[in-house]
Amino acid sequence: MISNRQSAILLLVFGMLSALPAAAQSAGGDSMWTVLDVTKAVNGAIEESPQSTELREKAVRRFSECSLVYGGLSTMTSNAETKKNYVEAQRATAAIESQIARPLQSAKRVELEEAGRQTVATILRTVKSEGAREVAPLLKSCKALNDSREVRTALQALLQQ
Repeated sequence: MISNRQSAILLLVFGMLSALPAAAQSAGGDSMWTVLDVTKAVNGAIEESPQSTELREKAVRRFSECSLVYGGLSTMTSNAETKKNYVEAQRATAAIESQIARPLQSAKRVELEEAGRQTVATILRTVKSEGAREVAPLLKSCKALNDSREVRTALQALLQQ
């Protein structure tokens, strides 16, 4: 018999695979091009925004959160393929975050990353105790931000939060 906690972890493992960004789902060298495409799309949308500073800060924090949550989820699964996909997603989102954070002061970037760490730590504790419901909205946002076709809409949603 599977406990609620075990069923939540199984849902997390199998149900969240579709939330992985395109950068993690691309094969080999394609993921590098996807990261570059997404980075270009994010930077372009930020630079065109009248609220570019605020938007850049929110995007850096969200990409940091995405990277951290993918890393955390990779430690919660025993499925090798799922773990590999989460690690690839973590690397891709970290690479994007690093590029879009370049214009920020180092101290500001550290502040945003620390705030992201605290948010993700809370979410992952909840996942361990109550299931995957709390992480689903963040994963949906992460997936949209990692799709160059959805970046503008995802960034606008960040501004409204």
